[in-house]
Order: sequence, then structure tokens, then C-alpha cells
Amino acid sequence: MTLDQKSTSSISSTINLDKLDQMLGLRAWGLILYGALPASLSLLGVVEVKVAQINKVVPMLAVSILPLIVTFLLVRARQKEWYFTTDYLNLRSTITTLLIVITATLIAGASGIIREKYHFSPLDLRNQNQLAAYAESFLFGMASLVISSSIFATILTKGADLPGLPASGFITSIAKMRQQLIAIQNSSIWQRYDYNQDTTVFDELKQTRDSIIKDLEAALSQPGNKLAKRGLQPLRSQLDVFARSITEIKEGQIKDTIEFRWRVRFADPTTMADGAGENLQHERDAIKDEIAILKTLKNLRLGG
Repeated sequence: MTLDQKSTSSISSTINLDKLDQMLGLRAWGLILYGALPASLSLLGVVEVKVAQINKVVPMLAVSILPLIVTFLLVRARQKEWYFTTDYLNLRSTITTLLIVITATLIAGASGIIREKYHFSPLDLRNQNQLAAYAESFLFGMASLVISSSIFATILTKGADLPGLPASGFITSIAKMRQQLIAIQNSSIWQRYDYNQDTTVFDELKQTRDSIIKDLEAALSQPGNKLAKRGLQPLRSQLDVFARSITEIKEGQIKDTIEFRWRVRFADPTTMADGAGENLQHERDAIKDEIAILKTLKNLRLGG
């Protein structure tokens, strides 16, 4: 394998791991542990669910939807805080919730076997006793989610640093970054600019960008959170491009130059006159990579 092939393979591996993290919630695997932990009460016989008649399973399963929904909403709220963007938010929240339910169900079933309440036997869906055992294990797993909800609420309100979850300092930093970047995305600079109206907008945007960089450095300096930090790496270069663009526009000095440089980077060329549109397109082609990065920054899904 050549050096270029190794480099390409490394980049591909990084991208795949980052994508898996976004889709599966790898950086917050501890949620599954803490969500399923109350199911271990079945080992002690503290909580028990019994299905005396199999025809009662359907209405009981219908009632179990409520704790499932509550758990999903709590998981989604945590996941939204622990990731910079909302990409794949619903997917990873759904997967995490299902894994919590499956894990809790398996723990309940295993405790039944340990306590000799259940016994291993070949799968037979016509066997009502076997179906009742599956239903009891699942319903106990769902019942344990009610207790799990209080644990999730504690994680949210107390801000404690727990194993398997992003650190509270890291969460605080990315929350500040997200808020300030939303302010940049909502700036009028992306839609219009009037030289006669105000020229300080560039200084304000530059200051906001510098503040985001400070919070980014604070987030990256937090111990641990290696997987979470990987997802923030591209942001630094995107903000650097944004700062250079703002600086170059402002340094145009005269009105026509400033407005033209702004149009090249931020304005919609289809709204310009034919001649101006051609000139703009020529300049855009010359800095197309810079413009693509600016669009990426503008289109980040931050949930604002």
C-alpha cells in the first residue's frame, strides 16, 4: 500500500467513525447503561411484572408506549446537547432508546432464569407460557424506564460528569459555540449589505467568530471526549475562512470594491444584472472552495 493510499484510508476511516458516531450516538454510550440499570432491580426481586393471561398482553403493551415516548424525548434532549449539530438526531435517539429497551428486557429475562422463574427452551411462539415470559421481560424493561426517566432528569439538571457521557465542561463550551454561530447564521450579511447604512457589521461578525474560537479551544482542551472532539475539527478551518472573507471585504476601503467583494461571497448572483452577474460568476469561480465553505457554515443544522 502506498503512502497516498494509507492517507486516503485513514481519512475514510475518520469520516466513517464520525458518521457512525452521529448515527449511533457512540460518544454517549453510557446512556444505554444508565437507562437499563434500573432493570437490575429484577435480580433482587424488588420489582416484578406478571402476565397471568396472555390476552392481557396487548392492552399492557399499549400502555407501555408512554414510558417509551418519554424515554425517547429525554434521550433526544441529551443527544441534542452533546452534539454540535442536529444531524441524525432523531435516528440516533431512536436507536439509543431501542437499545435501552432491549438491554433492559434481556436483563429482566436473565434475572428470571437466575431466579429459576424462567427456563431455557426451544423457541415456540405457540407456547403461551413462553410468550408470557417474553411479555413479562419486555414489560418489566418498559417499567424500568419510568425509573430511568428520573436518572435522565438528574443527568440533565445536575450536570454531573459520569462515565460514558461527554463532560459537563465540554457541553458548556459547545453550547456557547452553537449560540454564537446561530447569531452569525442569522446575520443580515447573508442576504443584504448597504455600505451607506453600516460598516461595523464586519467587525461585529469578526468579534463573534473570535469568541467562538475561544470556546472551541476550551472544548478541545477538555480531558477525554476524543470522539466528540473529532466532530469539531472542521469548524476551526471553516471559521478561519469566514474571518478571512470578512476581513478581505472590509479592506476593500471604497464603496464599490466592498460591495462587489460582498456580492461575490454572500449575494445571490441570479439577482444581479447580466453584466454584473457574469463578472460575479467569474470571481466566484476563482474562489469557489471558499464560497463552498461559507455555504457549509451557513447551512450547519444547529437547531436554532
